[in-house]
Amino acid sequence: MSNREECRMAAAAPALEAIAARLAGGFIHRLTPLLGIPARLICPSDEAEQAIVVAMTRAAAVQGIPAEVIDLRPAPAERLDAVTARLDGWQSGAVDSGDHAVQPLLILLGFDAFGDDTQDGPTYPFRSKFQFDRKFLWLFVGRDASRMRFLFDSYRRPLYRAAGDITPDDWQPNECREPVV
Repeated sequence: MSNREECRMAAAAPALEAIAARLAGGFIHRLTPLLGIPARLICPSDEAEQAIVVAMTRAAAVQGIPAEVIDLRPAPAERLDAVTARLDGWQSGAVDSGDHAVQPLLILLGFDAFGDDTQDGPTYPFRSKFQFDRKFLWLFVGRDASRMRFLFDSYRRPLYRAAGDITPDDWQPNECREPVV
């Protein structure tokens, strides 16, 4: 690696950290436990993903929200099944029970692994419990924009509109900047 490339990468790190901090501040705030709206995010690089994890866990800690990072990539189906097993489905009463327990933030890395027709198996049982879950706050993170769009923007997929996209414009690939019709 040349000195020029090293300087460019060193200059990019603060920019990634600033973007990640801004996203974390928008997603994790004092109303987060009340709203609990799931979100999805496309990270353009490993460095961006790491910056997001650091910023989100830091922002959650400031608000007193426990955070857990689960990397699905080593074994996506098995790890998503393990997450699904932790959910109560329609019986999820953490918010309604009156115990005011703080909802932990679950950051699921590598969620784009499910972005094709061969990965429907684990997503259907997950969706059937996830859609009623109130025990956790959700952040789905992936690297492949087209696979994340396939998961969350196609009305034929079980996770259609299950999480709002908080990916900043400058992290969107050029083909994603156009509205999906």
